[in-house]
Amino acid sequence: MKHLDELIIQPNYEKISNELPMDRFDLLINPIFEYTKELAINNAVELTSIEKEATSRSEDPLINFQRCLETQKRIFELAS
Repeated sequence: MKHLDELIIQPNYEKISNELPMDRFDLLINPIFEYTKELAINNAVELTSIEKEATSRSEDPLINFQRCLETQKRIFELAS
């Protein structure tokens, strides 16, 4: 998470995020988004509206990926 935060605040972040091939990124990240949704269901955790947005396609895949990881962390904390 720390490294994602560092990447996002870089002055050239927009250039970096625009250079990511979206289809390749989707191929890698979509299973993580699906897992997050299933994790919430299996642990009876209601996703917030922001968390629901992060598990769908959006403008900024890196920020959504970061939100997805934060959501998983919240689910694990609530489940423990």
